[in-house]
Amino acid sequence: MDFNLGRVARNMTRNLYGTDILANNLANVGTTGFKRDDAFTDWFVEAVREGGYKSYTSFSQGELIRTDNPLDLAISGNGFFAVETRTGVHFTRNGHFTVDNDGFLENSEGHRLQGENGPISVIGTTGNIGAVEITRTGELYVDGNLVDRLAIASIPDIRRLQKIGTNLFRAPDDILVTQLDPDAVDIRQGILEGSNVQPVSEMVSLIELQRNFESTQRVARAMDQVLGRATQLSDYR
Repeated sequence: MDFNLGRVARNMTRNLYGTDILANNLANVGTTGFKRDDAFTDWFVEAVREGGYKSYTSFSQGELIRTDNPLDLAISGNGFFAVETRTGVHFTRNGHFTVDNDGFLENSEGHRLQGENGPISVIGTTGNIGAVEITRTGELYVDGNLVDRLAIASIPDIRRLQKIGTNLFRAPDDILVTQLDPDAVDIRQGILEGSNVQPVSEMVSLIELQRNFESTQRVARAMDQVLGRATQLSDYR
């Protein structure tokens, strides 16, 4: 028997790390625009030091769900909504927006949706909130008048986007974020993009991890018992 308890411990830690990620995916099955994560091990890093456990985000398209709310928007295909936060412009696929007290479109955290000309106001010529119509290419009309075009962000390497909570992503400083060409934009009004988590698949993976963890636990106990007996025998010599 190879009495490498360190290897056994690392395997258990990997399983716990993966379990936490899968549990978070399952907790966000109903979160609009949520993108699932998956775990992997950087074997080169782990060979040098303990802790080569990482995750990556899958940006596959979620199901498009009709709501018929004119302020619910979904992006079909590439691109991200841009919202202004206290720490700068960040990106999201969650297209559920409302109107704040000043007449600007905002998400549930109070971050204003950005157009080509900045935050988007939906106050009409009468001084009241007007009827909002958004075309497939992102042009936004209020009471029939063109107000702005949504600033749909194009990010060249989405694998490097960093999750920062509340369904937002941050782009590293060395990534050049541009605006998606209008011909490539596909906005669906009155529709939301659901989470891309597949509950059955996540549950199967979670069960496999739990079984692996339990098997590793049994190996650790067996190794501990053998080492304990060996220690007892050495005391009699």
